Amino acid sequence: MGHDGEAGERQAVYVMVEAVESVPCEGCIRTTRRELLRGEHLSIDQLTIMGQGEAEDYGPSPTGRLWYIVEGEADLREKAEGPPVSMGSLIVVPAGFHWGPELYILSDRLTVLDIAPRARNRETGLSPAEPASVVRVVRPEDVPPYRPAGHLETTNRCLYIDEAVEVIEGTIEAGGGAQRHFHRDHEQVLYILETPSPMLIYYPTVPRVISRPPTGACTSMKRLRS
Repeated sequence: MGHDGEAGERQAVYVMVEAVESVPCEGCIRTTRRELLRGEHLSIDQLTIMGQGEAEDYGPSPTGRLWYIVEGEADLREKAEGPPVSMGSLIVVPAGFHWGPELYILSDRLTVLDIAPRARNRETGLSPAEPASVVRVVRPEDVPPYRPAGHLETTNRCLYIDEAVEVIEGTIEAGGGAQRHFHRDHEQVLYILETPSPMLIYYPTVPRVISRPPTGACTSMKRLRS
């Protein structure tokens, strides 16, 4: 039985990032990929680009995708007048955009979470019918913080939201956390930052006897402070 007597509760899936095999990206020399999750709505990989300079050519993105910077710094050529993208920044890549050459790595290593809709969901959300022509950057310092209901000592910033996916960066102070609850109509993914052993936690959509179809996914990056 699930919480409050409800049947069908699904268990969380824990993924230790360093335990996932890192393999070269197709056609690349400096870029490797760890396949962290293939969920109901999203796929999430960790990509690492080694060495400074122009990123490799990844071809046009078949679907819109989000790159969350975990480590390192880079510039976008079309955004050269602004500060570099760094840890916590989100790069929004429109569908069909041939964007690899637009990314210039400033650090010796750039690590990102690559968040994209699953193939069967490409008609919504991150794959607009008329994709934008350029990438855009969302920096956490430009997003107002808020205190989520049902959470203690937690501060969130919503970096991106549409009808299919929401990306949140959160900070949990010592002694804080969330009260037990369900995300009934969408799956949830947590990626734990600032820890010696990076971890991804996946919560599938909780099934109901009578319910509408799941509506999307929520991806959260969490900083734990002691």
